[in-house]
Amino acid sequence: MSNTKYKPAHNVTRTKRITCMSHDVEGICHFEVRGADYSSDIEFFEMAYIAQRKQLFKDMGWGKWTKAGDLGFQNYLLVKENNPYSLGYYENKFTYRVSAQIKCCGKWLGLGKFTNTCSKCGADYNGSGQALAPRHQWGEETGEHWSECV
Repeated sequence: MSNTKYKPAHNVTRTKRITCMSHDVEGICHFEVRGADYSSDIEFFEMAYIAQRKQLFKDMGWGKWTKAGDLGFQNYLLVKENNPYSLGYYENKFTYRVSAQIKCCGKWLGLGKFTNTCSKCGADYNGSGQALAPRHQWGEETGEHWSECV
């Protein structure tokens, strides 16, 4: 298979960048901001924390974000104003596997399953990208119906 129609499986390494506000207040978790090092200044951290809380409200469909309506932000203010805290930064690297892909009907089809089916033409491929026989032929030699082989 040419590389224009097949992409082999491969590993990808990602790095998560996390700034953490640690404290000793019982019952309240630490506060995290992802994406960069915001540990140099509490106002810089707070700006990024608010931006991520606003995005969370949007993503979850919780309506418009307000300082008063966000219990997590209220807990943050409680810790920031009345308790000792520290800002720290760390990076977490992790590797994950990206499944092979094959181009079928002009679109890339992931090959992460035992049987992978093109949604446009219905062609089936195994995890290595080999085209499989039409489903009506599956199980012929054993007397099974194709639906028993999926």
